[in-house]
Amino acid sequence: MMEDPILEGGERVGLFHYRVSSAGWLHFLQQNERRVALLAFWADESWATALFLCAGEQPLLVSTAIEQGHYQAVSPYFPAAQWGERMARDLWGVEAWSARDDSPALDDGSWSLITPLAAHPLPVADGMGQPLPACRMEPSQTQVPGLLGIDYALSEGAMQQIEVQIAAGHRGVLSRLMGLSPQEALPLISRITASGFVAHPLAFIRAIEQAEGRRPNPYERDRRLLLLEVERIGVHLFDLSQTAQHVGAGLLASICEHTREALAALCADYGFSRRLTNSITLEGQSEGGEILPFMQALSSMLRPRLIQIKQLMGLFDNRLKNIAIIPTALAWDYALGGAVGRASGRYVDFRFMDEGMRVQALGGAVRHEGDAWARHRQRMTECEESLRIIGQIMASFGQERDGNVIPRTDEGLGVAEGARGDVWYHLQLEAGRITKIQIRDPALPLLAILGLVLEGQSPEQLGVMLASLGLSPAAIAL
Repeated sequence: MMEDPILEGGERVGLFHYRVSSAGWLHFLQQNERRVALLAFWADESWATALFLCAGEQPLLVSTAIEQGHYQAVSPYFPAAQWGERMARDLWGVEAWSARDDSPALDDGSWSLITPLAAHPLPVADGMGQPLPACRMEPSQTQVPGLLGIDYALSEGAMQQIEVQIAAGHRGVLSRLMGLSPQEALPLISRITASGFVAHPLAFIRAIEQAEGRRPNPYERDRRLLLLEVERIGVHLFDLSQTAQHVGAGLLASICEHTREALAALCADYGFSRRLTNSITLEGQSEGGEILPFMQALSSMLRPRLIQIKQLMGLFDNRLKNIAIIPTALAWDYALGGAVGRASGRYVDFRFMDEGMRVQALGGAVRHEGDAWARHRQRMTECEESLRIIGQIMASFGQERDGNVIPRTDEGLGVAEGARGDVWYHLQLEAGRITKIQIRDPALPLLAILGLVLEGQSPEQLGVMLASLGLSPAAIAL
């Protein structure tokens, strides 16, 4: 893994984690600007950490020490890092030298403490809190799951100078997770975002298992893989429905929503919650009905409905073409994942890395057009692909497969390929308690390019563009 990226004087501290000096950090950024993709950036009072994807889809964590509250910014070399830099500044008070943007990301001017996660937070003096400027579209008006504000100037009917706000959605999740045991943290993580009731806890549990040097038994492993595909179908149906609704395809939207509700009812019939909340648990604590009868009933219900949806989609193709185009180069530069990335020609799917995944069922057609139509078609393709995966797992459920024994390091990096892309958790344990945790939701890189995608578009198209992107900042404003 380490033959391609240049790490000068790096010290290995985890399975995928290296620490470098400030000089080594800068050298790495300068030498690898076009050789690796940035997935996420985090910083606290002690360390700045960047998560990269190397050749062969291998993850790499690189950290450098925070020196006197400062570190060399990543955003001049990897622009997608700017949201992480801004959030670290708000929460911990660490400054990024030469950052592209140092404006507040989470602090909306109403906080009672400055840098609340720092060892010594400061109270806000009278008159110090500066509220963020009002947006043309306030967070309650953008109709996305989560609070997203969008400001822009109008020039000849087109949006220009676009700024995005997520501060209204901040919930202090990271601070609430510190010091908890995995069991105590799981209910909160399971509710971080409605698009990841399965994906987020699964990525978290995989990080825990890696930190503790454990592997799930084959039955639990396959159960989790099946539930991840059920969630994928449900979220794709939601995004298909919302997009169709915004272009006046009421019949298509209605059938997608009815199918999603039938899926939710089926979940409840077999002992799960309607949206699979709390369905991913620590090994040995799974609840709910028999998973295989549930999958059989689900497949029987979905197949004819997906055929009907696919037939209807062709009637409305022209209403979605050339809307919110994401070029292939942009998808690669910002590591866009899920259906959005694959619709723009970036075929990266972390299910290929999952232990026990029946990879022969993967490989649904990847598009390259990058517009709302391509994303619409890609989601439909992935629903069909999920049914194939479910069928393959059912046919060999619980079969043992070879897997490497990993040592216990008390540090874990977990990933799950959710419906909207790859979810990552990086954490450290001490005496069975979480001492550090950082979260990367696939909406983060989308947020970084949103201004570029919306630039020059009509405000009247904002609803369909956001729906087509499947954008929710709920798991970013943590």
